[in-house]
Amino acid sequence: MDVPGVTMRALSADDLPAVHALVAASNEHDRLPIVVVLEEIEQDLDDVQVRHATDVRVAVEDASGTIVGYVYAFHIPSEVNEERCYVFGAVHPAWRFRGLGTALMAWAVPRAEALLRSTPHDLPRYIRTDAYDWLEADHRLFARCGLEPVRYFEELLRPLTDLPPEPAPDVIAGLRIIPWPMDRNEEIRQAKNVSFADHWGSTPTSVASWADMTTGHGAFPEHSFVAVDDEDRIVAHCWNARYEDDDELLGRSDGWISSLGTTPGWRGRGVASALIATSLHAFASAGLTHASIGVDGASPTGAHRLYRSLGFEPHRRTITHQIVVSVPARP
Repeated sequence: MDVPGVTMRALSADDLPAVHALVAASNEHDRLPIVVVLEEIEQDLDDVQVRHATDVRVAVEDASGTIVGYVYAFHIPSEVNEERCYVFGAVHPAWRFRGLGTALMAWAVPRAEALLRSTPHDLPRYIRTDAYDWLEADHRLFARCGLEPVRYFEELLRPLTDLPPEPAPDVIAGLRIIPWPMDRNEEIRQAKNVSFADHWGSTPTSVASWADMTTGHGAFPEHSFVAVDDEDRIVAHCWNARYEDDDELLGRSDGWISSLGTTPGWRGRGVASALIATSLHAFASAGLTHASIGVDGASPTGAHRLYRSLGFEPHRRTITHQIVVSVPARP
């Protein structure tokens, strides 16, 4: 699909600052509660799973040479549960409602399908994207492209006042809470994958993705924690993040409980509550004012009730949309 005055082409490494400027303008216009820095754009688009030549397209205004839109397909290979390919992108506010978003999606959806159909197994396959619930134009675009809403995710927020008691490191029999040991990062990744194996839309986190998460932008290892049993095995984790660039926009300083999981044998014993309470006290000691956490609105684990009991309240919501991709017949 052609849009007058715009040329679509592959991304080059030199385009990253211009894509960052586009994303910043789009987020400001849409009142998104985040400040994206160039480092994040570089981390996302230089991911090992994103090939600039085949998985990303930028829309360049012919008259000025300015990038006014972009989209990319982010395939998450898996050998269990399902295969996912996410579509991400943005259109500059000045170029909205001219068909550019539709044109970018018209390229991205078939590319995502091709990536999903290139895998050699018979797992279910899904194209997914998401947006905050107030972005009605985005949701209409997704619907026109065949994506249907399938899941709602809430962001919860609490001030770092009236905190639950700080648990002792050995608050639960047979278990200790310790600061995040970076030298055991691979062991924690494996425990995380066990913890999330039964979560909706979850597939094992790769070594590369885990490294990005735990050492990349927003990493907060000095205020993250794990739980170990009496044989020193990792049985739960609470990986936290900190995005200082958001503070001025939000008018507060948040610590994010970014990844929280307990292995099945230790569920129902208060491990997650103890890890959260430990994190809240760590955030407060670091001078932060609030804590945030995300939750699947349809989670069967009772996570929503747990977070509410610890003082978190609903703050914002995103909607995930998807297309089911048919599995090719095997000869």
